[in-house]
Amino acid sequence: MKVWLLKTGEPMPKVNEEQRLMRMGMIAQELSRRGHEVTWFSSTFDHFHKKQLYDKDTVIEVQENYSIYLLHGMSYEKNISMKRIVNHKQIANQFEKIAKDLEKPDLIYASFPTIDFAQKAVEYGKRNNIPVIVDIRDLWPDIFKYNLSGIKRIIASPYIAWMNVKTKKIMRDAFAIYSISEAMLEWGLQKGGRRRKTADRFFYIGFDKKEKEFFEDDTLIDKIKFNISFAGTTNNQFDYDKIIELAKYLKDDKDIVINICGDGPQFEELKEKAKDFKQVKLFGWLESNKINFILKNSKLGLAPYKDTFNFQKGVTNKLAEYASYQLPILLTSSGYMKKIVEEEKCGIATGDMKKMSEFIVLLKKDAEKYEEFSKNAYQLYENRFIAKEIYPKLVDSLEEIMRQRGEK
Repeated sequence: MKVWLLKTGEPMPKVNEEQRLMRMGMIAQELSRRGHEVTWFSSTFDHFHKKQLYDKDTVIEVQENYSIYLLHGMSYEKNISMKRIVNHKQIANQFEKIAKDLEKPDLIYASFPTIDFAQKAVEYGKRNNIPVIVDIRDLWPDIFKYNLSGIKRIIASPYIAWMNVKTKKIMRDAFAIYSISEAMLEWGLQKGGRRRKTADRFFYIGFDKKEKEFFEDDTLIDKIKFNISFAGTTNNQFDYDKIIELAKYLKDDKDIVINICGDGPQFEELKEKAKDFKQVKLFGWLESNKINFILKNSKLGLAPYKDTFNFQKGVTNKLAEYASYQLPILLTSSGYMKKIVEEEKCGIATGDMKKMSEFIVLLKKDAEKYEEFSKNAYQLYENRFIAKEIYPKLVDSLEEIMRQRGEK
């Protein structure tokens, strides 16, 4: 079958070679492997590094049956900004314009957000009788209410209300709703005012744990220490005050080190907050083999998410990544992820940093207890997050949709 995929802001083959493929990249890879014709529509603007990859629309041929169509939109510096809103609109409009002249696909798989991109996909599908599956990753526009306050929230209210109207229509008109958690799927069904059908599914974010080439650098971290590590983009999703508060409670134990691996918009802010804490090490951006080395030699994985509506409903790749390295998880948000961590006994989920520090000290002192949590973490990975099991099942479901449509 001929499949269109719509997702911006993810690493792409032959474009971001130094970065690990994520959800859409692995879905595209699996579809292509099975012989389906894949076109992935994305953006020339690299969201994570905030830079333009190309100065015009560009098509990348990954292989014979797999291409990436990069649509050009304006650059932006901040995740919450008018420029980003304009960029999303530009990308969606470019897709609408270009799609008219392309051979029609059999199926469209569109990530949500962005709202505008998903909207154009659903509208195109309705006009052309093509099934569109909307895959919910973030709860836009509801999360904007939690990221904005005061006058900014008041000013943004009309825009949020308009985006909510669009979101309800997207969820109502989509052929099927997929998501990264059951709670997010329920959110989408409620937005669309629809009952759950057999085709409405959720698939966790799969993590592809590939062993990197041998890398050893004892100057990077001290393997003898009790290393607590965070690996990710330092953006406004994370609560850096929690990291500093945790460091305060742990400051008297010189054997405990908190490693922060990653760069992003909030890196300088975190650097300033952490300047008086020697046990907090900030590495900035690191190559994947170095992150691999650090996580392999860590004891705990830190996931200091803000306790917002989005993270209360979803499941992020941090859980999968840390669990794949057998690291018990330190989670600061409540909701769906907290439920998983507590049910699987693979870490702690609390916004109380004193309680978290006591848990860390307990695991440091009690090797048997640590081993129990470590094994449970890896069991969580094997049971729920292995990419090579999740994405083939997801693609199976897409093929089943097309088979059922063909039988009608």
